[in-house]
Amino acid sequence: MPTTYTSVLFSKAPKYLLEKRNQIIMVLFVSIFAIIFINIFKPFESNQWIENKGYSTTMYFAWSSILVILGMSVVAISRVIMYRYSQKPTNHITILQYILWVFVELLLLAGAFTILAIITSKRGNISLNSVDPLVIYMQAMQNTVYILFIPYLLSIMFFSYQEKNAKLKELMNENIGFKSSALISFRDERGVLQLSVAKENLLYIESADNYICIWYIKNDNLKKQLIRITMKEISEQLADTNIVRCHRSYMVNLDLVKVMRREKENLFLELGYPNIKEIPISRTYGEQVLRRLMPIQ
Repeated sequence: MPTTYTSVLFSKAPKYLLEKRNQIIMVLFVSIFAIIFINIFKPFESNQWIENKGYSTTMYFAWSSILVILGMSVVAISRVIMYRYSQKPTNHITILQYILWVFVELLLLAGAFTILAIITSKRGNISLNSVDPLVIYMQAMQNTVYILFIPYLLSIMFFSYQEKNAKLKELMNENIGFKSSALISFRDERGVLQLSVAKENLLYIESADNYICIWYIKNDNLKKQLIRITMKEISEQLADTNIVRCHRSYMVNLDLVKVMRREKENLFLELGYPNIKEIPISRTYGEQVLRRLMPIQ
């Protein structure tokens, strides 16, 4: 059993936790939750100093909103760093690293709220039950957990539900109207099914920054579809097929290659379809393409 837990903790964090869209939704949701929490529960007995200072409810709402915005700016910066770090091909955030990352966010926010509470109390704006920084920090940590942990957990549960629902729809779509076993399926960076094409109709794949452009034949017409995923990731998905990488920017269906032509020092593949451009072969991938084409020839 401990080995199972260990393997889970060191496995890659689900993609839905690291997506830019979900990160933005989480920060906004936590901000709204925090404002509601502070105005309902009034931590640090702030209801007393509101009355002592003669602050109105509107003034307190404005003050608490500014406080939350300042605090969540720390979380927002943290999430930007997390997102950019996770986008690098060599970096993988594990579940354990994600948990530790969230824990550090809680520690930093509790520290920031502690400093703010101490400074504000010295100015006479609020009165604290204790002047011991450690006691104040522990209370701030407790309030921070209530403010962040609960909406964090709700957000993760919501994103997980969305992911499972999307996968369920994919499975349903895969089983509707498709009886051929020769289909090649394409999923985006989130693992969501975007396109299924009969192997004999798939021509080539072209890179377009963080997207790929899939060129295929439908009803004797040339079609294309753009999918958000890198060429490296789609190469891994199609590793067991005859769709191979022949260039930094191209993958080609070797089953449809009709001609391989040399022009000076360059090699090109022709697919035998009208209005289809020649596909270049780079030196990096030339050897593996020739090795795969030899049986065909």
